[in-house]
Parts: sequence; structure tokens; C-alpha cells
Amino acid sequence: MTLAELLPSLRSTLRPHLDPELWPSTARWGAHGDLLIGGVRVSVLAPTYGTPVHVLDEADVRARCAGYRAAFPDGVAYSAKAGLTMGQGRWIAAAGLGCYTGSGAQLRTALLAGFRPARLVLVGAAKSVHDLDAAFACGAAVVAGTAAEVRALTARAPLGQRVHLRVVPSAAGPGRCRYGFRLGTGVALEAVGEVLASRNLRLAGLDFSLGHQLSRFQTFESTLREAVAFCAVVRARTGVVVDALNLGGGHAVAYTDHDHGFALQPFANRIRAMLRLAAERHAVPAPALTVSPGRAIVARSGVTVHRVAEVRTASDGRLTVVLDGVAPDCAPHRRTPGRRECPGRHTAQLVGRVSQAPMRLAAVVGDTDVLVPAMQVPGDVTAGDLLVVAGTGAYHHRRDHFVGRPPVVSVADGAARTLVRREGVDDLLGILSGHPVGTR
Repeated sequence: MTLAELLPSLRSTLRPHLDPELWPSTARWGAHGDLLIGGVRVSVLAPTYGTPVHVLDEADVRARCAGYRAAFPDGVAYSAKAGLTMGQGRWIAAAGLGCYTGSGAQLRTALLAGFRPARLVLVGAAKSVHDLDAAFACGAAVVAGTAAEVRALTARAPLGQRVHLRVVPSAAGPGRCRYGFRLGTGVALEAVGEVLASRNLRLAGLDFSLGHQLSRFQTFESTLREAVAFCAVVRARTGVVVDALNLGGGHAVAYTDHDHGFALQPFANRIRAMLRLAAERHAVPAPALTVSPGRAIVARSGVTVHRVAEVRTASDGRLTVVLDGVAPDCAPHRRTPGRRECPGRHTAQLVGRVSQAPMRLAAVVGDTDVLVPAMQVPGDVTAGDLLVVAGTGAYHHRRDHFVGRPPVVSVADGAARTLVRREGVDDLLGILSGHPVGTR
């Protein structure tokens, strides 16, 4: 029996454990129910920056980068799909990671943040001519996943342009992996031949994107075995050794106590051992094994601070806590319009005061989305209270509602710094006048 069960009056004053799998590593409870992240009190951030405000823990981002570097010494690249600012990029570049970017604009941000051009990769199924020219100009590698892209690169790319071929497992369903050359067919081998035949292209390796929120290893393991077998075919047909395999990201992130995370170090140990065995079996040199996580690095490093806008009590006594502004949410589901990848799966905590009221079950709502369908909150929760939503670091950059985007603030060593300022009325007027106001 717990202390809270023995002494019910203490139940509401005992602060819950902040699981590092859900919350930033520096998150700590402070006096009077306050929450500290990076040594900065949330009760100070809220009035200083307004709410909602996105908060990113610098130490947590750096630590997760270091963990990936230790697990995959051959190379790790951060996927900018999870969000990239210059400030955040500086931490990641300083940790020795490369960067997978999705546009010329992201390439520019990555360069300004300090990423070396040799560690930059342009990826995406809809690259524009501007995007490609930006990659050519700075020396970034390009991922190609269609025959048309290979032909375009052959015609436009400078001498020595590095190309990664996006390949997909032979067993992947059409809705799961639509972009890439399917292994087990002649199409992938033809793509390799076209790159090798081009005078200005250099095959830098094979690239995969296997899905999202993957907590089990089987998908990666079967893909690795098939990829090494393909490398053996390439060597037998062309005499060329494939230098690198990038297994992508998609590593699962826990949003609640009931979610499965991703066991990074056991995965790294197992997949490297499998690579050695597969390479020995097919008598080919083992390629360098790299990964490109995004959400797995920044999601748990970020939280969003809201004020409670309204508390509704239904006729059956159920509570609904409505947050101010647009709540952070997961990405739109790729195959089902209107559906979200992880609706209602965030963890949240009331901060800034200690309540003596009995705990009650409530649904937490942001805008029109349910963030937490069932959460224990003090029965006296009221408008104006502060509520912090965990696991939002990979959604700080989303623009589902363009004007009024909350600021992004980094915290470290007791100090806060603006990474992206709040969009407001000035930005709206700038858009209407044709002179948008830039963000930092």
C-alpha cells in the first residue's frame, strides 16, 4: 500500500513521478507545485512568453544525440521533418550528427546552424528545381527514389554528385512505402546501373524509410537481410561495393505510461551483429550502417505550456478541461484523411499550485482535438491554471493554424532563449500587405 493510499489527504499534494521516457530529462518538481525544466520555472515562462508556449530542453536534445552517436558510430543524421531551427540545429550539429532535409530552405537553416555540407542530405518525393539546385550548390547528397529523379540528376547534377537510392522492402505494401525502388525486382538494379553509368553521379549508398512509431526490431532486421543480399547482387553484376546502408528512423516514442518506446542500445547491438552475419553469408564487405531519427531525438525534449481556458462539467459529472490556443497534436495520418497518428496519447500535468481537492477524471481538449481523453486532475481545476503537455517536441514547427503560432523557447542552465518568436497580429498585417514579417 502506498503512502497516498494510507493518507488520502496527501494524495493530491504528492507530485507524480516524471518519467524520463515521457518528460525532458531535466524536468523536476519545484516549490508550490511548480515545474522546472532546464532549471527554469514554468510559472515564470508562462507570463513572460504568454501561452501557449513551446519549451525545448537543450540538455535533453544533446543527451539523446549523444546516445544515438554512441549506438551508431558509423553515422547518425537528424531528420529535419521533426522540426529544425538554427538554435536547435547548433546543438545537433555540435553533437556530430548529420541532417536529412526536405527542402532548400531547410538546407539553408542546416548550413547556418553549422552542419557540414558533407553530412547533409536532401530527401523527399517532391523535390523542386530550387531544392535540387540548393543541394548542388552546397554539396549535399540527394536521395533519389524514382527513375525520373535519377534521369533528372544525370542531366542537371554537377560532377561527383552523391546519390543515395531510396529502396523499399519487397514485401512492403503499396500504401506503406510508395516512394522508392522495390528490392527483389529488376527496377532497383536498373536504378543502380543508371547511377553507375552516369559520369557525374556517385552512388553513396542505399536509403530506407520503414515507417513510424516502430517499437519492434523485426521490420529493420528483415530489411537489413534483404538489403545485404541486394548488395551482393550489385557487386556480382557490376563489381561495385555498396558503401552504406541507412535504415532511416521511425523509432517509437512513448506518449503515455502504456506506450512502448524503442530500446535503442539493444537494437543497435543486435542490428550490427546481424549486419556482420549477413555480410559474411553473402561474402561482401559490411557497409557502414547509419540511421536518421527525428521524432525520437526531440519529441520528449519538448513540452507545451497552456493555460486552462474553461472547465466544463457534464450532466453526468464528467469534466472537460479546455486549453487556450491550438493544442500540439500528432501528424495527420498518411492514409486516412482527418485522422491523427496518435490522438489522445499525450501526458499532461497541472503545475503552478498545490491543490488539496480530491482528484477527478477529466478529458483534456485543445482546440477541437482531444489531447488526453482520461487524466486525473484536482477537482478544483479552473480557468487560468497552467497545464503542461509532454512529448510535443516534434510538433513545435507545425503550422496547422498559420497566424498565431506559439513561440519556441529553449531552456538550459536556468536561462531561457527564444528560438522562434510568436506569430501575431503584425504577421497577419504583413501577409495582407504582401510584406510578411520574418521569424527568428
